[in-house]
Amino acid sequence: MNDRMEGLGVKVRPVRGVAAIAIVLVTAMNGVAAPQTTLEFWTISLQPFFTDYVNGLVAGYRRANPGVQVKWVDVQFQAVEQKLLAAIAGGVPPDVVNLNVEFTSRIAERGALVDMDAAVPAADRAKYFEGLWSSGRFKGRSYGIPWYIAPPVLIYNGDLFKKAGLNVLTPPATEDAMIEAAKRVKDRARVYGFMPPLDGTRLMYLFLENGLPVLSANGKLAVFNSPAHVAYLQKYMDLFKADYFPDDTLRRGFTGAVERYSAGQLGMLLVGPQFLLRIKESNPEVYAKTFVAPYPMGKGRVIHAPLMALAVPRASKNHEEAGRFALYVTSDENQLAFSKLTVIFPSTKKAAADPYFRQKGTGPEWQARAIAVGELKFGRDLTVVVPNQTELFKIFREAVEGAFFGKMSAKAALDWAVREWNARL
Repeated sequence: MNDRMEGLGVKVRPVRGVAAIAIVLVTAMNGVAAPQTTLEFWTISLQPFFTDYVNGLVAGYRRANPGVQVKWVDVQFQAVEQKLLAAIAGGVPPDVVNLNVEFTSRIAERGALVDMDAAVPAADRAKYFEGLWSSGRFKGRSYGIPWYIAPPVLIYNGDLFKKAGLNVLTPPATEDAMIEAAKRVKDRARVYGFMPPLDGTRLMYLFLENGLPVLSANGKLAVFNSPAHVAYLQKYMDLFKADYFPDDTLRRGFTGAVERYSAGQLGMLLVGPQFLLRIKESNPEVYAKTFVAPYPMGKGRVIHAPLMALAVPRASKNHEEAGRFALYVTSDENQLAFSKLTVIFPSTKKAAADPYFRQKGTGPEWQARAIAVGELKFGRDLTVVVPNQTELFKIFREAVEGAFFGKMSAKAALDWAVREWNARL
């Protein structure tokens, strides 16, 4: 599996015969392109699994726009940001580039990307889920056209729920209800009920999912030490002290949680639908006991879901054609075709409404697909982008771990981290 898709938790499989997929152009693509225009299109780690698909996209666009050539370049995830910055500095940028939200925001901060709020007509912007369109915003403006996403769902072990006296048909619908269910599993089934996403910087996403900001409105100050933030952290510290989740929650995070769930030693897991296939392969017995439910949302009624987008560098000499091509790649029809090749989800409303996502199948992954597509309206990439990111995130992680392992109180930990952040922002 390639790096970028693994970063989203997407399981891929080799695809053959993709040329048979009909590539339909959106109406916005009508018109005659200027002759001899060459667009350079960068993707992240789509070869070799999706080579046929992308080649089909390129061929379809060229057929509809005879004067336009498209050169496709696939770049590894670890290299794309530096390679793009070097290409821009050298005056040889791509015309359309695939970026995640973190990269989009950092490069937009340099003034190096086209403002998509200004470049894309309102009628075309309205085709995308608003939360996903706004995910690529920097200082109030969007610099990326949403492409695809992988929203999380709740999966849970039905046998452990029954042992805990919980009804498998009424899963927890909120974060607080999930906590109560986890406590019941631990108290009665004698295994951990959950491993909440608290490791690294994932506590930031929980803050934001509960309507608690990390930065001030202008992005210049850290503000995650309010009484509400402190109380939220203290809630999980109390659960940790009472042994309602293991210490490897903070050490091994998501990897440790997947391993425990796959071994039948965890009641619930927040995960992308594609991970059900991994569990099916590693432990068919646990897979057979698995139920699926919507992500238990916090008070902010938003779900963090990593997003991939398409951006146009300002240094490109083909802004208009590049914008048309980006809209073509992210059109309803082309996103739907991509979603049928692997477990990803489209950023457009019409594609997400397609009956494909609600087909009935024999395993929980089919139910997960229907649930996840219904969550897209709540989805948003909540990645926090700050200068000196590595240093600031290290400070945040040290503060959180210090609080959980008894070195500081919740208030002292967050106060210290905010002071350190604001000295560097």
